[in-house]
Amino acid sequence: MSDPASTTSARQPHILVVEDDPFVREVLEIYLRGEGYRVTLAREGGEMRGVLAEDSVDLVIMDLRLPGEDGFALTRHLREQYSLGIIILTTRNETVDRVVGLECGADDYVTKPFEERELLARIRSVLRRTGALADAGPSRSMTPQAIGPQKLSFHGCMLDESAGLFRARDGSERLLTGNECRLLSHLVRCAGKVQSRDGLMAAVLQKEWDPLDRSIDVLITRLRHKIELDPKRPTIIKTVRGTGYLLAADAVAAENAA
Repeated sequence: MSDPASTTSARQPHILVVEDDPFVREVLEIYLRGEGYRVTLAREGGEMRGVLAEDSVDLVIMDLRLPGEDGFALTRHLREQYSLGIIILTTRNETVDRVVGLECGADDYVTKPFEERELLARIRSVLRRTGALADAGPSRSMTPQAIGPQKLSFHGCMLDESAGLFRARDGSERLLTGNECRLLSHLVRCAGKVQSRDGLMAAVLQKEWDPLDRSIDVLITRLRHKIELDPKRPTIIKTVRGTGYLLAADAVAAENAA
Protein backbone atom coordinates (compact mmCIF):
# COMPACT_ATOMS: atom_id res chain seq x y z
CA MET A 1 0.00 0.00 0.00
CA SER A 2 1.08 3.60 -0.43
CA ASP A 3 -0.42 6.78 0.90
CA PRO A 4 0.97 10.20 0.07
CA ALA A 5 -1.33 11.97 2.53
CA SER A 6 1.52 13.68 4.32
CA THR A 7 2.62 15.52 1.17
CA THR A 8 -0.70 16.35 -0.48
CA SER A 9 -3.44 18.83 0.19
CA ALA A 10 -6.44 17.82 2.27
CA ARG A 11 -8.58 19.44 -0.43
CA GLN A 12 -7.61 16.79 -2.95
CA PRO A 13 -10.19 14.04 -3.54
CA HIS A 14 -8.86 10.76 -2.17
CA ILE A 15 -9.00 7.75 -4.51
CA LEU A 16 -8.42 4.20 -3.29
CA VAL A 17 -7.32 1.76 -6.00
CA VAL A 18 -8.04 -1.91 -5.19
CA GLU A 19 -6.10 -3.91 -7.79
CA ASP A 20 -3.89 -7.00 -7.53
CA ASP A 21 -1.98 -6.39 -10.77
CA PRO A 22 1.17 -4.38 -9.85
CA PHE A 23 1.49 -2.92 -13.36
CA VAL A 24 -2.10 -1.60 -13.38
CA ARG A 25 -1.67 -0.24 -9.84
CA GLU A 26 1.45 1.65 -10.86
CA VAL A 27 -0.13 3.05 -14.02
CA LEU A 28 -3.19 4.28 -12.09
CA GLU A 29 -1.12 5.74 -9.27
CA ILE A 30 1.20 7.70 -11.56
CA TYR A 31 -1.60 8.95 -13.80
CA LEU A 32 -4.04 9.95 -11.05
CA ARG A 33 -1.37 11.67 -8.95
CA GLY A 34 -0.36 13.58 -12.06
CA GLU A 35 -3.97 14.76 -12.37
CA GLY A 36 -3.89 16.13 -8.83
CA TYR A 37 -5.59 13.34 -6.89
CA ARG A 38 -4.46 11.78 -3.65
CA VAL A 39 -4.05 8.05 -4.28
CA THR A 40 -3.83 5.04 -1.98
CA LEU A 41 -3.23 1.50 -3.23
CA ALA A 42 -4.55 -1.83 -1.95
CA ARG A 43 -3.95 -5.30 -3.37
CA GLU A 44 -7.00 -7.04 -1.89
CA GLY A 45 -9.93 -6.71 0.50
CA GLY A 46 -7.96 -6.84 3.73
CA GLU A 47 -5.75 -3.95 2.72
CA MET A 48 -8.80 -2.04 1.49
CA ARG A 49 -10.49 -2.38 4.87
CA GLY A 50 -7.32 -1.28 6.62
CA VAL A 51 -7.20 1.93 4.59
CA LEU A 52 -10.88 2.70 5.19
CA ALA A 53 -10.50 2.13 8.93
CA GLU A 54 -7.81 4.83 9.12
CA ASP A 55 -8.76 7.39 6.49
CA SER A 56 -11.67 8.84 4.54
CA VAL A 57 -11.98 7.94 0.88
CA ASP A 58 -13.99 9.74 -1.81
CA LEU A 59 -13.88 7.12 -4.55
CA VAL A 60 -12.79 3.49 -4.94
CA ILE A 61 -11.57 2.03 -8.22
CA MET A 62 -12.31 -1.68 -7.82
CA ASP A 63 -10.94 -4.55 -9.89
CA LEU A 64 -13.52 -7.32 -9.92
CA ARG A 65 -11.08 -10.23 -10.27
CA LEU A 66 -9.19 -10.22 -6.97
CA PRO A 67 -7.63 -13.01 -4.92
CA GLY A 68 -9.69 -14.15 -1.96
CA GLU A 69 -12.77 -11.95 -1.55
CA ASP A 70 -13.69 -10.80 -5.05
CA GLY A 71 -14.60 -7.32 -6.22
CA PHE A 72 -18.33 -8.07 -6.31
CA ALA A 73 -18.46 -8.83 -2.58
CA LEU A 74 -16.20 -5.88 -1.77
CA THR A 75 -18.36 -3.52 -3.85
CA ARG A 76 -21.47 -4.71 -2.01
CA HIS A 77 -19.70 -4.17 1.33
CA LEU A 78 -18.63 -0.65 0.35
CA ARG A 79 -22.13 0.33 -0.75
CA GLU A 80 -23.66 -0.95 2.49
CA GLN A 81 -21.10 0.63 4.82
CA TYR A 82 -19.79 3.82 3.19
CA SER A 83 -20.97 6.86 1.30
CA LEU A 84 -18.44 7.08 -1.53
CA GLY A 85 -18.16 6.66 -5.29
CA ILE A 86 -17.32 3.27 -6.80
CA ILE A 87 -15.98 2.58 -10.29
CA ILE A 88 -15.41 -1.05 -11.22
CA LEU A 89 -12.80 -2.34 -13.68
CA THR A 90 -14.00 -5.12 -15.97
CA THR A 91 -12.59 -6.94 -18.98
CA ARG A 92 -13.87 -5.68 -22.32
CA ASN A 93 -16.17 -8.58 -23.20
CA GLU A 94 -17.61 -9.39 -19.76
CA THR A 95 -21.09 -7.81 -19.98
CA VAL A 96 -22.27 -10.00 -17.11
CA ASP A 97 -19.53 -8.61 -14.86
CA ARG A 98 -20.62 -5.06 -15.60
CA VAL A 99 -24.26 -5.81 -14.87
CA VAL A 100 -23.55 -7.69 -11.63
CA GLY A 101 -21.11 -4.99 -10.52
CA LEU A 102 -23.77 -2.32 -10.99
CA GLU A 103 -26.30 -4.47 -9.16
CA CYS A 104 -23.83 -4.68 -6.26
CA GLY A 105 -23.85 -0.89 -6.02
CA ALA A 106 -21.14 0.46 -8.32
CA ASP A 107 -21.71 3.93 -9.77
CA ASP A 108 -19.93 3.28 -13.05
CA TYR A 109 -17.53 0.93 -14.83
CA VAL A 110 -14.49 1.12 -17.11
CA THR A 111 -13.30 -1.76 -19.28
CA LYS A 112 -9.73 -3.05 -19.47
CA PRO A 113 -7.57 -2.09 -21.20
CA PHE A 114 -8.82 1.39 -20.32
CA GLU A 115 -8.19 4.69 -22.03
CA GLU A 116 -6.82 7.08 -19.40
CA ARG A 117 -8.80 10.12 -20.51
CA GLU A 118 -12.06 8.15 -20.42
CA LEU A 119 -11.24 6.89 -16.92
CA LEU A 120 -10.48 10.44 -15.77
CA ALA A 121 -13.78 11.71 -17.19
CA ARG A 122 -15.71 9.00 -15.36
CA ILE A 123 -13.85 9.69 -12.11
CA ARG A 124 -14.69 13.38 -12.32
CA SER A 125 -18.32 12.60 -13.16
CA VAL A 126 -18.76 10.31 -10.14
CA LEU A 127 -16.94 12.73 -7.82
CA ARG A 128 -19.14 15.61 -8.95
CA ARG A 129 -22.27 13.57 -8.32
CA THR A 130 -21.10 12.56 -4.84
CA GLY A 131 -20.04 16.13 -4.01
CA ALA A 132 -16.36 15.27 -3.48
CA LEU A 133 -15.23 17.93 -5.97
CA ALA A 134 -17.01 20.75 -4.12
CA ASP A 135 -13.78 21.88 -2.45
CA ALA A 136 -11.27 20.60 -4.97
CA GLY A 137 -10.16 24.02 -6.11
CA PRO A 138 -11.04 26.38 -8.97
CA SER A 139 -9.45 24.23 -11.69
CA ARG A 140 -12.22 21.62 -11.39
CA SER A 141 -15.46 22.93 -12.82
CA MET A 142 -18.79 22.28 -11.15
CA THR A 143 -21.95 21.11 -12.89
CA PRO A 144 -25.04 23.35 -12.67
CA GLN A 145 -26.64 20.87 -10.23
CA ALA A 146 -23.62 21.09 -7.91
CA ILE A 147 -23.65 24.91 -8.00
CA GLY A 148 -27.38 25.24 -7.42
CA PRO A 149 -28.64 22.16 -5.55
CA GLN A 150 -32.38 21.55 -5.63
CA LYS A 151 -35.01 19.72 -3.67
CA LEU A 152 -37.58 18.12 -5.94
CA SER A 153 -41.03 17.12 -4.69
CA PHE A 154 -43.06 14.50 -6.56
CA HIS A 155 -45.83 12.01 -5.71
CA GLY A 156 -45.67 13.13 -2.08
CA CYS A 157 -41.97 12.28 -1.96
CA MET A 158 -38.84 14.44 -2.00
CA LEU A 159 -35.41 14.16 -3.61
CA ASP A 160 -32.58 16.22 -2.14
CA GLU A 161 -30.07 16.27 -4.99
CA SER A 162 -27.24 17.80 -2.99
CA ALA A 163 -27.42 15.11 -0.29
CA GLY A 164 -28.41 12.22 -2.57
CA LEU A 165 -31.34 11.64 -0.23
CA PHE A 166 -34.83 10.32 -1.00
CA ARG A 167 -37.65 10.94 1.49
CA ALA A 168 -40.80 8.82 1.11
CA ARG A 169 -44.40 9.78 1.90
CA ASP A 170 -44.13 8.24 5.36
CA GLY A 171 -41.04 10.29 6.19
CA SER A 172 -38.55 7.43 5.88
CA GLU A 173 -35.29 8.30 4.16
CA ARG A 174 -32.96 6.38 1.89
CA LEU A 175 -29.55 7.30 0.55
CA LEU A 176 -29.10 7.01 -3.21
CA THR A 177 -25.91 6.29 -5.11
CA GLY A 178 -24.66 8.97 -7.48
CA ASN A 179 -26.17 7.35 -10.56
CA GLU A 180 -29.45 6.55 -8.80
CA CYS A 181 -29.78 10.20 -7.77
CA ARG A 182 -28.89 11.43 -11.24
CA LEU A 183 -31.36 9.06 -12.88
CA LEU A 184 -34.22 9.93 -10.53
CA SER A 185 -33.54 13.65 -10.93
CA HIS A 186 -33.66 13.31 -14.71
CA LEU A 187 -36.92 11.34 -14.63
CA VAL A 188 -38.54 13.80 -12.21
CA ARG A 189 -37.58 16.79 -14.35
CA CYS A 190 -39.04 15.00 -17.38
CA ALA A 191 -42.14 13.72 -15.56
CA GLY A 192 -44.87 12.43 -17.88
CA LYS A 193 -42.50 12.16 -20.86
CA VAL A 194 -41.18 8.81 -22.09
CA GLN A 195 -37.39 8.54 -21.79
CA SER A 196 -35.68 6.08 -24.13
CA ARG A 197 -32.93 3.81 -22.86
CA ASP A 198 -30.35 5.35 -25.19
CA GLY A 199 -31.36 8.83 -24.06
CA LEU A 200 -31.02 7.82 -20.42
CA MET A 201 -27.62 6.23 -21.09
CA ALA A 202 -26.40 9.52 -22.56
CA ALA A 203 -27.99 11.79 -19.95
CA VAL A 204 -27.23 9.76 -16.83
CA LEU A 205 -24.14 7.68 -17.60
CA GLN A 206 -22.67 9.78 -20.43
CA LYS A 207 -22.35 6.66 -22.59
CA GLU A 208 -23.52 5.61 -26.02
CA TRP A 209 -26.31 3.05 -26.13
CA ASP A 210 -25.26 -0.58 -26.39
CA PRO A 211 -28.13 -3.08 -26.89
CA LEU A 212 -26.30 -5.59 -24.65
CA ASP A 213 -25.74 -3.08 -21.87
CA ARG A 214 -28.36 -3.34 -19.10
CA SER A 215 -26.96 -0.52 -16.97
CA ILE A 216 -30.10 1.61 -17.12
CA ASP A 217 -32.41 -1.34 -16.43
CA VAL A 218 -30.28 -2.25 -13.40
CA LEU A 219 -30.45 1.33 -12.11
CA ILE A 220 -34.22 1.43 -12.60
CA THR A 221 -34.59 -1.82 -10.64
CA ARG A 222 -32.44 -0.46 -7.80
CA LEU A 223 -34.39 2.80 -7.74
CA ARG A 224 -37.73 1.02 -7.63
CA HIS A 225 -36.63 -0.97 -4.60
CA LYS A 226 -35.85 2.31 -2.85
CA ILE A 227 -38.79 4.51 -3.84
CA GLU A 228 -41.74 2.24 -4.70
CA LEU A 229 -44.09 0.73 -2.12
CA ASP A 230 -44.19 -2.44 -4.24
CA PRO A 231 -41.24 -2.61 -6.67
CA LYS A 232 -42.95 -5.41 -8.60
CA ARG A 233 -45.98 -3.18 -9.22
CA PRO A 234 -44.42 0.27 -9.64
CA THR A 235 -46.67 3.32 -9.61
CA ILE A 236 -43.98 6.02 -9.88
CA ILE A 237 -41.48 4.79 -12.48
CA LYS A 238 -43.37 3.12 -15.32
CA THR A 239 -41.97 0.84 -18.02
CA VAL A 240 -42.92 1.73 -21.59
CA ARG A 241 -42.51 -1.57 -23.39
CA GLY A 242 -40.03 -1.47 -26.26
CA THR A 243 -39.10 2.15 -25.60
CA GLY A 244 -37.91 2.98 -22.10
CA TYR A 245 -39.28 4.49 -18.90
CA LEU A 246 -41.20 7.45 -17.58
CA LEU A 247 -41.98 8.94 -14.21
CA ALA A 248 -45.77 9.08 -13.89
CA ALA A 249 -47.03 12.64 -14.30
CA ASP A 250 -47.60 14.44 -11.04
CA ALA A 251 -47.24 17.97 -9.72
CA VAL A 252 -43.49 18.41 -9.47
CA ALA A 253 -42.11 21.26 -7.38
CA ALA A 254 -38.51 22.47 -7.04
CA GLU A 255 -37.07 24.76 -4.43
CA ASN A 256 -33.57 25.92 -3.60
CA ALA A 257 -31.94 23.79 -0.92
CA ALA A 258 -31.88 25.54 2.41
